[in-house]
Amino acid sequence: MRYFSRPFATAARGTALGLLAFSPAVLADNAPAQAGQVLELPETNVQATLGQTSATAPFTGYKADRAQTATKTNTALNETPQAVSVIGSEQLRDQNAQSLAESLRYTAGVNAGQRGRRGLDDFIVRGFVQSAYKFVDGMRTDSDMWIQSDPFAFERIEVLKGPASILYGQIAPGGLINQVSKRPTDEAFAEVGMGLGNYGQRKYTADVSDKLNEDGSLRYRLVGLYSSSDDIVDYVDRDRSYFAPSLTWDINDDTSLTLLASYQKSHYVPIRGLPAEGTVLGNPNGKIDRDRFVGVPGIDDYTTEQQMFGYELEHRFTPDVTFRQKLRYTEYDLDGAFSSPTTLAANKRNYNRQVQWRDVKGEVFTMDNQLNVLLDTGPFSHDLLVGLDWFDFHTDDTRHTSTLAAIDLYNPNYNVSPGAKTFQANTSGTEDLQQGGLYLQDQIKFGDGWNLLLGLRHDESELKSHRGSTRTSTDENATTGRVGLLYAFDSGWSPYISYSESFVPVTGSDANGKTFEPETGEQTEIGLKYQSPGQAFDVTFALYDLKRQNVTTTDPNNSGFSVQVGEQRHRGAEVELHGRLTEKLDLIATYSYIDAEITKSNDGFQGNRPVQVPEHMANAWLRYDLSSVLPGLGVGAGVRYIGEQAGDQANSFDSPDYTLYDMMVDYKTGPWRFAVNGSNLTNKDYVASCASSAQCFPGDPRMLMFSTSYRFK
Repeated sequence: MRYFSRPFATAARGTALGLLAFSPAVLADNAPAQAGQVLELPETNVQATLGQTSATAPFTGYKADRAQTATKTNTALNETPQAVSVIGSEQLRDQNAQSLAESLRYTAGVNAGQRGRRGLDDFIVRGFVQSAYKFVDGMRTDSDMWIQSDPFAFERIEVLKGPASILYGQIAPGGLINQVSKRPTDEAFAEVGMGLGNYGQRKYTADVSDKLNEDGSLRYRLVGLYSSSDDIVDYVDRDRSYFAPSLTWDINDDTSLTLLASYQKSHYVPIRGLPAEGTVLGNPNGKIDRDRFVGVPGIDDYTTEQQMFGYELEHRFTPDVTFRQKLRYTEYDLDGAFSSPTTLAANKRNYNRQVQWRDVKGEVFTMDNQLNVLLDTGPFSHDLLVGLDWFDFHTDDTRHTSTLAAIDLYNPNYNVSPGAKTFQANTSGTEDLQQGGLYLQDQIKFGDGWNLLLGLRHDESELKSHRGSTRTSTDENATTGRVGLLYAFDSGWSPYISYSESFVPVTGSDANGKTFEPETGEQTEIGLKYQSPGQAFDVTFALYDLKRQNVTTTDPNNSGFSVQVGEQRHRGAEVELHGRLTEKLDLIATYSYIDAEITKSNDGFQGNRPVQVPEHMANAWLRYDLSSVLPGLGVGAGVRYIGEQAGDQANSFDSPDYTLYDMMVDYKTGPWRFAVNGSNLTNKDYVASCASSAQCFPGDPRMLMFSTSYRFK
């Protein structure tokens, strides 16, 4: 890592500092001689290149035409040879999504919120836990930060399915979630909103954008919210505040700079789950009430703060050569405690537990430099992307534990106090990760509809960990690739095939002192996309074979060590439809099938199904315009089905399947919008999933909210 990381760091910092030197030259381009050149460029081309409006701006309805997560360029979805889902602001509004997990409920291949309401963004993509790989504006955030995103902050949410290391470096094989921030708009507006619901739900929002000078080259946006609620579980409450200012400066006709900042503070009493016996399995003492709190009132509580600041710079040297740079600095702080259940006692009543205390402080620096070149070589048209990115992460984690008396799940006594704090030296300490990647991607068009995607990347990373008296250092490098081929017929059908790879460094060493190789992932995907005439709706069919390799499992000859012989294989099928079927009917419909298996293991689990991976998932949401009955009236309804899931690694039991129903009624009149939303309308008592026999996670109860908003123009 040493010989490679220094050039990466130098290039990254040098490019950032170079912005200062670059800006005066950019400002000089405002000379009158330059102004005449603007007329030579079509206006639509300028907007698409500078602002990438079609890939970051809101879109009408439930269907997006373009996205940038899969290629880091403004690419049409029906020309992208990999499955991508896009959730836009209208869908987020209509479904009244209050968390990232709720935003992903109607997305094929995604099982979100499987660990209940613990205050984190939990999601599984194609059967793999991907919660650590949450991106904002195409750059990774930190997985150690226990914070929930609020969908109100984002213009759209894009889901890339399958390995993505070619563009994003180290990442598990299931895929990634990229949240696209709201940015200043060309048209001035202001909107305020309020929501009230059961369990003490309150939410207040504001969203304002306007120009700061006469020609509109300098624009701002302010996004803010406050929300709070109680819960069906006793003693549980939460609140969240968020503020995000942004500023866009069109420095000249070829250069644009957007500053993005945000501050979020959250308070949360986490829900830690209940044992399988008494929830999904029988218990001689009866069923455990789903409002049962297993922590200590006043102790179980954590607070997080997160600040982000960064910019996105874009400069067009010529109509066919564009440079882009993204940079962001993030600082976060987590402080709190939670009761952690361990086992259920022999009497099937007492739930053994302890208290875990955490104080975490961290910093993340990310940068991504891209040079995008459009060129023709004979009959081939190239969209060439050369990139250099950098990820620098530091965290300081202090942990304590306290003993805690077991709780009687059927007759709880909350008048207890934890024991004295015990410092956990083996899990406390610091961690530093530096990763640099150089990538090359070429999107090639030829013939009447052929689209060939080629990508190659080389990464070097260094991970240093200091936990107690143990110091480890892992230097890893990896080269990953991707290739895809798609043919776009004039009829709207686009068959495709693709292959992609991923890697994740693994810390530690085997019994012989040999450091572990990175975990790797590889996926082969074939599919068929369809876009209707007029681009009213689209359909994606995908079949995939996805492997995770070099997984650590117990060394059969040295139980205190691990060996890298583990493997998982997930094969699946997905169908996803978005868009407008008639002038009045919008529809989202998805189906997912996942055949997941642990194909190699020394732990005795070979041949088993991984936990929290349903074999079948199906969702449908429709919105119908009832303006013919009453102008401005609309209704929506949804159904979600999650199949049974393995409850523990031994596959000794399953958590049952469940079906949930959602609804929406809204009415628009002038600048006003009024809406009523409901989820889990039948108030079904269900378990979202189980991680083990000791921990199953109750699902959400019936949630109702009335909301209203007023838009100024």
